[in-house]
Amino acid sequence: MRQKIEDRIWAFIEAYCGERALPIIWKRPIVRFADANHPGFSQLKEIVDPGHYHPRDYLPDAKNVLSWFLPFLPEVGQNNQEGELSSPQWADAYLVTNEMASWINEQLVVYIQRELGSNAAEPSDAGMIGMDNPRSRWSQRHVAYLAGHGTFGLNNMLISDAGSVGRYFSIVTDLDLEPDAPVTEERCLGKRDGSCGLCMARCEAGALTEAGFDRFKCLRQCLVNMARYPGADVCGKCTVELPCSYKIPGKR
Repeated sequence: MRQKIEDRIWAFIEAYCGERALPIIWKRPIVRFADANHPGFSQLKEIVDPGHYHPRDYLPDAKNVLSWFLPFLPEVGQNNQEGELSSPQWADAYLVTNEMASWINEQLVVYIQRELGSNAAEPSDAGMIGMDNPRSRWSQRHVAYLAGHGTFGLNNMLISDAGSVGRYFSIVTDLDLEPDAPVTEERCLGKRDGSCGLCMARCEAGALTEAGFDRFKCLRQCLVNMARYPGADVCGKCTVELPCSYKIPGKR
């Protein structure tokens, strides 16, 4: 089933880009499934925000959350390596990916309903709560962690099988599938043995230090970028050109 859905998402990407004459700037998607009844979803109210949603808030009979990662091609990240602000290519990739992924999620819901005979729902109200509380009510990265995509790096990004340069998305389903378990082996070299901390050095905002992650400093930097690229509240300097950018560190 996983391969079938990955192939379908890729077909959606090809169709979307073909109709709009857009270049394909992503590798093939990676799909994982999180048990909708995993206790971790309830714990996200403590870890992320008290208002964090549970899969059953979107679908009362939810059984699994389909989490998919869309890795960028290396050249997308390489374009964002230099300078204090995000590159135009990085900002554009963010905007195009978000718009396309919303359309793909709509198609996935229809596909699951019509072709697989099950139900599905796209999480809504999943963006940042507000400037005074820059957290999410549906954290795609934490959902992806519960789905077994990878572990968090020092940069607060999830290191997937294809690295950390890309975007996570999800839908809630009642598909009766064997869920994936969270990854337990540490993938971040900095956390594993202290042999890396390059993401902290690359953070232009000083939001990443030995003391942890300052989300307000990170937000301010993202807003500076958004003033230059309307709608693109991104930065991404702490994810590109690292040992974990495009693969699991230490693996070929």
